[in-house]
This record gives sequence, C-alpha cells and structure tokens, in this order.
Amino acid sequence: MKFGTMTFISAPSDCDEKFSRLRENGFDACQLVYKPEVYTDEAAKEIKSRAEYYGIDISAQFAGFRDAEIAWYDTRYLARTLGIAVPAYRLERMKYLKSAIEFASKAGIPDVVIHAGYIPNDLLSEGYADMLTAVDSVAKHCEAQGVNLLLETGTECPIILKALIEDVGRSNVYINFDPANILMYGFGNPVDALTVFGKYVRNMHGKDGCLPTNPHRFGEEKAVGQGMVDFPAIFRKFREIGYDRYCIIEREISGEQQLRDILAAKEYLTSLV
Repeated sequence: MKFGTMTFISAPSDCDEKFSRLRENGFDACQLVYKPEVYTDEAAKEIKSRAEYYGIDISAQFAGFRDAEIAWYDTRYLARTLGIAVPAYRLERMKYLKSAIEFASKAGIPDVVIHAGYIPNDLLSEGYADMLTAVDSVAKHCEAQGVNLLLETGTECPIILKALIEDVGRSNVYINFDPANILMYGFGNPVDALTVFGKYVRNMHGKDGCLPTNPHRFGEEKAVGQGMVDFPAIFRKFREIGYDRYCIIEREISGEQQLRDILAAKEYLTSLV
C-alpha cells in the first residue's frame, strides 16, 4: 500500500515545494487538489514532469468546483448546495469538471475524485434519476479520456452509493472511501460500509472523525486515532476484500499541527499494514 496526503497547489510552480516536502516526510503518493480558473495543457505537462522528477505517484486528481464556497456542510443545506446534484449549479459545475478530467488525462493521472452530492434514498425519485444522468455523463467523459471516476463517500448511505454505481453500469466508476465521512455525516459504520462496497473501492482517505449529535451539524473531524473510526478493523477488512492500493491521509486543519497529525497518522496506519 502506498501512503500519501492531500496535496493542494494553486499553480504548477508550487509542485517543487510540495512534492519535495512529500518526499522529505516519507511519502511517495498524493491526491492532487488543483482548481485553476482554466486548466491548460501546459500545466498538465509541467505537473506530470515534476511528479516524475520527484517520484511522486499522483493517485488521483481531487476535482472540486470554482464555486465550492457556496456548499454548506450541514444536514439542512448540503443536498441543495453540494456537487452536481444541484440543478441550479449543475451545468457550470459539470463543464468545469469535464475540463478537470481532460487535464487529469493529459497529466497522466488515472483517477478523478469528486463529491458528486446528495443521492436520494428513493431510487424511483426524480432526484435520483437526475443524479444518475449527471454521473453517467461525467463517467462517459472520463471513459473517453481514459480515466476512472471515483465517488467520495459520506453524503449517502453505502447501499445507495453502490446502487448508483451499478445503475450507471460503466466499468470506470469506483469509490474513494473516506471512513470518517461515513461517520461524520451520520450514514453508517465505515467497517460495515466496506462489506457493501467491496470491489468498488479504488482509493481511500486516512481520516478520522466522530458521529454527529446535533441533528443539523455533521460530526467533528479529528486527528487519526482520536476519533471513532476503527482503523484496525478497516485494515483487516481491506485484506479480506483485497484492497492494497493507496492510503491518502487527510487532516482538515492547517499549520504545524496539521503536519504533526499527518506524520503521526502515517506512523500509526503503516503499522496496521
């Protein structure tokens, strides 16, 4: 299993600093978070070149949206603000997302991860049909570019995410497994979720968190080992389902404490492997 971190850049010129720091801290992989106003072929070429120079495996492009600040991460408003599920923002977000997919292909990045948005539990609802159509359109574009589409877990119960993937029916749609999100959003137990997801897990976030207690707020993200995620059980389940690809550590704070928590997480999680 390769270990890495979420790596944010605002321009290709950031790569030398970010990739060298990954190497200094003992990482050989990352998920790249890059959301420029416009994706260019030149940026793809430069980022690919710098990753090869430093020996960093960019396992996926975490593709966000330029208007991400309008997403409200709570149980009241998430379904109406996040991802390609929202009719008011769907067209522009999908247009930007498809340009990110083309960038990933040119940069030699095999997978694109997205927060697709809320998936209704009612498989016969109009909202589910809309999400199915949107995800299929994005997956088709990924297929044409030779990359995979990975759906981040959290905003839906596990069996509904599996239903969506199988209803799309394309061979390039997988899961980016975030065990903390499944807990923090209140949709289940991540160990049980792995039993449901099985072969569809293609990448994962090493992130910890807690169940919500306020019905209008998600649970709190924590440093790995300080939340409620049962990582030993998750890694045992990984062995059962044959998952041995990436563990991308995510810590949603900034500054020196973030780095300390990431390094502590790496030490702990590698011991489980």
